[in-house]
Amino acid sequence: MGEIVTFAANGATASGYLAKPAGGGGKGVIVIQEWGGLNGNIKEIAERFAGEGFVALAPDMYHGKVTDEPDEAGKLFMALNIVQAERDLKGAVTYLKGLTGGPVGEVGDRRG
Repeated sequence: MGEIVTFAANGATASGYLAKPAGGGGKGVIVIQEWGGLNGNIKEIAERFAGEGFVALAPDMYHGKVTDEPDEAGKLFMALNIVQAERDLKGAVTYLKGLTGGPVGEVGDRRG
């Protein structure tokens, strides 16, 4: 079972859902959330990657806001601060590299 972690993000902090394989280590992968935020589906995807031997981190790009309503999801996406999102993603990659010691891949939604 994964956990919410906090990591440095360009002078601030960000958080995300971290799922590790049973052995604890593996290659890193960033799981980019869908429009609805860091919801149960994204956490489950991170868990599936962990089940396949990856250390998966899903950064919380909406900083705690989650929805399953399409209109609200669109509003959250449109209000996303791109500069902050970039900092959060860079922080997530750095954090994951520190855990795994190696390169980090990414998977996720590319709509928008």
